Amino acid sequence: MKLDDMFFYSLNALRQRSIRSWLTILGIVVGITAIVVLIGLVQGLRNYFTDQLATFGSNSIIILPVNLQSGANPSASSYLPSNGKLFMKDYDRIKGIPGIETITPIINGRATVQYKDTPITTSVLGVDPVAYLNSVTSMKIYKGRFLQSADQKSVVIGFTVSNDTFKDEVPLSATLNISGESYRVVGILNKSGSSFSNLDSSIIIPFDQAKVMFQDVLADREISMIRITVKDGESVKDVASRIEDTMLAAHRVTEDDKDFSVITSDFINQQLDSVLGILGLFLGGVASISLVVGGIGIANTMFMSVTERRREIGILKSLGAREIEIERLFLVESSMIGMAGGFLGLVIAYGLGFIITLVSGVDVAISPLVVLGAISFSAIVGIVSGLFPARQAARLDPVEALTV
Repeated sequence: MKLDDMFFYSLNALRQRSIRSWLTILGIVVGITAIVVLIGLVQGLRNYFTDQLATFGSNSIIILPVNLQSGANPSASSYLPSNGKLFMKDYDRIKGIPGIETITPIINGRATVQYKDTPITTSVLGVDPVAYLNSVTSMKIYKGRFLQSADQKSVVIGFTVSNDTFKDEVPLSATLNISGESYRVVGILNKSGSSFSNLDSSIIIPFDQAKVMFQDVLADREISMIRITVKDGESVKDVASRIEDTMLAAHRVTEDDKDFSVITSDFINQQLDSVLGILGLFLGGVASISLVVGGIGIANTMFMSVTERRREIGILKSLGAREIEIERLFLVESSMIGMAGGFLGLVIAYGLGFIITLVSGVDVAISPLVVLGAISFSAIVGIVSGLFPARQAARLDPVEALTV
């Protein structure tokens, strides 16, 4: 029997048991849809964060007064973040390290900000205007200008602060009351959409003003973070390593109990890969359970089909069909169930992915490789699930089958 004959023969058999066939296909549809959507969602998140990371800057380094990295010692306590403090003396030590293009200290604190009759509590950044502008290359001005060294009681606000934070839009030259002091808006930042820099929600004031504003919560000469850009041609990894060695010596701590973090784009990538990898495995495992259930459904359907078609199998054998042909016939039928479920699952997955993208804004990235893998995997599930029923059908004695 030729393969095309097997195909049409199996298609006819599935049509005769259409309700059972569709219920069996549905089990594969659920599994394939879940796997494809979840894999696409994880890949979409990976692409989203990769795009966001571009705004961080591949040659940028940020030093934070908290250990975000797990220690070498695998004890439970080594995975708990340890808080420290950064001071201007750390900035003074680091700025002499070779390979640094720009370096700027930053003060970050929460303050009450009021525009007209709407007060909010939000984060306020105190920066050195020239150094900060040079270090954050992704920052663009939408209206007005950025802070200048001679500015006093001036503020630059993010796009979200200007348009969405208060009841009324905050225009250029408006007055904001920050911790009881009046500041004039001299610039509004362009919308960045970055989750790493958070510039859209930023309120930026001169560094000296921030020292006075947060003097009650910060120690003398304490700063919140240090931002650095590395010279072109220099290795960010090497510069970060020099900074880490300098900070370890200055803070008199070891790698295991350090109280700071040196953050680079590579570090963020490693953390994202780790988190998304674990998420992908977990979600893929959950979705695979649905596919296993679908495979069991195919096996059950094929066993029932063998039982119901014993007389048909006996007739085929009496007409000269060999065991290998009977086995292939049932394998073609089970693989058709699997592939039909895979194809329909892909169609539904694309639809769900489109809806998720519209609702969440995160693209569900379904690659051609995933499509090919889904179809192939569903066919394999069908073949494997139908293997034992097919062998059972092939080994039926034609005389016994015809007497049923």
